[in-house]
Amino acid sequence: MNTMSGSAQRGVIVLLMTTSLAVATSNSVIFAALSDLQDTYGFASSGLGLIAGTGFLAGFLVNLFLAPLSDKGFAKRMIMLGMVLGATGSVLLALGETLAEFIFARAVIGAAFGLVFPSVRALLANVDTDRRGLLLGRLAGVELLGFVLGPLIGGLMIDPFGLANTFLFFAGLNLASLLAIAFRQFPLLARTSESGRLSFSLLKIRQIRVAVLVFMAIQAPVGIFDALWDRYLTDLGGGNTMVGISFALYTIPFILFSSYGGRLADKYNPQKVSMYAMILVVPAVAGYGVFPSLPPVIALNVIEGVVQALTYPAAAAAVAIAAPAGRASAAQGLAGAAGLLMSMVIAFFSPSIYGAAGATVAFGSVGLLMAVLTAIAAIMYARPVSSSVR
Repeated sequence: MNTMSGSAQRGVIVLLMTTSLAVATSNSVIFAALSDLQDTYGFASSGLGLIAGTGFLAGFLVNLFLAPLSDKGFAKRMIMLGMVLGATGSVLLALGETLAEFIFARAVIGAAFGLVFPSVRALLANVDTDRRGLLLGRLAGVELLGFVLGPLIGGLMIDPFGLANTFLFFAGLNLASLLAIAFRQFPLLARTSESGRLSFSLLKIRQIRVAVLVFMAIQAPVGIFDALWDRYLTDLGGGNTMVGISFALYTIPFILFSSYGGRLADKYNPQKVSMYAMILVVPAVAGYGVFPSLPPVIALNVIEGVVQALTYPAAAAAVAIAAPAGRASAAQGLAGAAGLLMSMVIAFFSPSIYGAAGATVAFGSVGLLMAVLTAIAAIMYARPVSSSVR
């Protein structure tokens, strides 16, 4: 696939990273604006969950059903369409006045995320195969940075500039990224007669099943953090400032170590790296609910940021290596959809568990689920396979 010069490669990599940052920030800014939307337009608290959850659902569906189109030669068009939808969704949020309009706008933005990231991951994994883990590690850092910057920038802009202007700013960010890539040449992903087939068929490949299970385990904490982290830290005596600090203390080590995690994935077997790293991630997540005070919880937050930086790029690289020729984007879309599904399920159930049984059971249950998924993946990976089965 890769016939580009070194300088052209670097240019494409920078553009893909920049585009991903723009999509991630516009996708997450809504989390800083939900309470303001509710206060301004007066819808019920249940509407907050509908707005947030619809974005995850749209991303899940697009990851699952549309990502394979990138394998047919439409990767750049998929990314550009994602940027258009990201800008459109932001404009709809700026113009919206009813809950239904906000839900629809959030679905459009979630679809944008689902269009862009499988294509970007597939391109980065194939533009320089000797550094696929490193590049995917940097992408993971960029993606997380975007999810942190979106609420941060939104929170700073809403009061002085208003909700509408804040959303329009992020619409402009998407359009600027669209213009930056519109006239640049992107490499084409390898194509075969299998390209464009739905992602489900990839589950017959054992390495794909292993990678998807690990991806689901990695994404499980996202669901409980989205649903409970603010509530949990508040119950421990922290306020909004401490919540913000905790995000920074997770994000900074993740960004610092994600490139190193990618290098480990390039040097060693990425499936093994991701599974071994989960040995550290699982007790960190389960341990959140054990401690009754903030300092050890925040310390665990930093530790998790470091070990997740080793896990994410290895898992994405494992998906890339396991993908058959011509199905790179379909494989990334399948793993991304499975991860989003896991996050949604955990986000739905964990608040009820927390309310009924407390933090120890809530976080412990998520940790146990992660351990079970990883153990199944490890057993499946270690099982002997006949020469006729991949």
